Amino acid sequence: MAEKCPACGSCGMPMEKPEDFALGDVTRPYCRYCTDARGELLPYEQVLETNAGFYVDSQGVTRAAAIEMARAILADKPAWRGRH
Repeated sequence: MAEKCPACGSCGMPMEKPEDFALGDVTRPYCRYCTDARGELLPYEQVLETNAGFYVDSQGVTRAAAIEMARAILADKPAWRGRH
């Protein structure tokens, strides 16, 4: 049976390679996009904007729709659950 690919605890991105993880450290719970240069989790609004931008670029949805999509996805992640 294949081992499950870890996902970012902030945005849910699959972290398949070491460079996908914060600081390239596979023991970190967050991806490189959700963390700063020290490997610390970025503020919620910054993560929300990054995710929304990804949805606009990759799925061609409006910014308003992308923000709503990002809010819904982030709400279920361990980093943000019950906080936003």
